[in-house]
Amino acid sequence: MKKKAPKYVQLAGLIKEKISEEGLERGQKFYTEQSLSQMYSLSRQTVRKAINLLINEQILESRQGSGTYISSPTHIKRRSSKVIGVIVTYFDEYIFPSIINGIESVISSNGYNMQLACTRNDVENEARALRSMLDAEVDAFIIEPTKSALPNANKDLYDEISKKNIPLLFLNSYYHEMNFPYVALNDEKAGYLATKFLIDNGHRKIALCLKSDDIQGHLRYKGAITAANDSDITISVENVFWYTTEDIKYLEEDSNRIIRYLKNCTALFCYNDQIATKVIKILNDKNFNLPEDCSIISIDDEKHAVACSPSLTTIAHPKELLGIEISKAIIRLLSGEKCDNSILFEPELVVRNSVKKIL
Repeated sequence: MKKKAPKYVQLAGLIKEKISEEGLERGQKFYTEQSLSQMYSLSRQTVRKAINLLINEQILESRQGSGTYISSPTHIKRRSSKVIGVIVTYFDEYIFPSIINGIESVISSNGYNMQLACTRNDVENEARALRSMLDAEVDAFIIEPTKSALPNANKDLYDEISKKNIPLLFLNSYYHEMNFPYVALNDEKAGYLATKFLIDNGHRKIALCLKSDDIQGHLRYKGAITAANDSDITISVENVFWYTTEDIKYLEEDSNRIIRYLKNCTALFCYNDQIATKVIKILNDKNFNLPEDCSIISIDDEKHAVACSPSLTTIAHPKELLGIEISKAIIRLLSGEKCDNSILFEPELVVRNSVKKIL
């Protein structure tokens, strides 16, 4: 019959679990001997022996005249669930099936399962997905931020992930106040490249149609403005149309508004192909002759970019390759490697028929 471990050894194990469950970080002050004695109904002597054991294991440290502190919670291993939580804004449309296929191919080949959730770019949906996956004790997170240009409404949940030392990588975007690395297209360069292509084709009056609630829209705007400044061109605020996630379904109803933003412009840079194809339909319905009346360029090289008329000149999104690379990075984090640097994919131009060269 196996001999039962001494009480102080059992208590040391319980304390390790408590440190892990509460996500206590290095440098935080720990409970006093008296508090632990009352908490576990054990003598101060037993508690002291358990603390000394954890000090020897470098999990706790004693500071004379101050108390006991967390030394290194990373010594405490969470039980592996072999599940990686993947939270994206959408998963059944546009570029997302390709991204998810890339993610799944890597994590499954490394013995992990995927728990997938979709937020539809809604912060409450993101909160529910985060809480569900934290409760399920997933081993790691791959997350596409929701409304990343706005203050993070779920910071408390992200703080919990950080305190529990759960590996996390952001997909496509990031939150300004979060320190987690991310894997994305270089959106600023993409905005620059798209706008520079219009300028190189003779366009001097350029309109922009960009998303305001995601950070990608702001980065693409920055790239566009830089390209214009480098060529001594001004993009007027009167020609910059900002929209939100909720506005997308009303674009056709706002067709006259879109046309007002195009006033006196020969070209338009759209946030992505989804919006560009909607704008092309609006302009075709209004009897615009494209690209003669208005050239259009966008980002993502999504399948509908080829099908629309005219076919879209666009910046390619890495899609499945991005999914593969972010999954490789999360596997490295799970194996104990450091991954402090973000990965940015260089934009590549795909030239089709939607941009006219003018004198």
